[in-house]
Amino acid sequence: MKNKKIIPLLLGSAAFTSQAVFAHPGHDHNAASSNLIHLLWIAPALIAVGLIAYKLVNKNKQAKKD
Repeated sequence: MKNKKIIPLLLGSAAFTSQAVFAHPGHDHNAASSNLIHLLWIAPALIAVGLIAYKLVNKNKQAKKD
């Protein structure tokens, strides 16, 4: 039960922390293509999460029909 309270706090604090802290010295966040590169890196994870959510919603709809 204690972990359910700690995890959102950690995620929230990470979201509000400066992104420069997470970058190594050669990691240029000011480059023109940096947003595109980061988007392409995280896109497969976002697609996977969306697919899982879609399947869960359809599974619940199917269960309610039966």
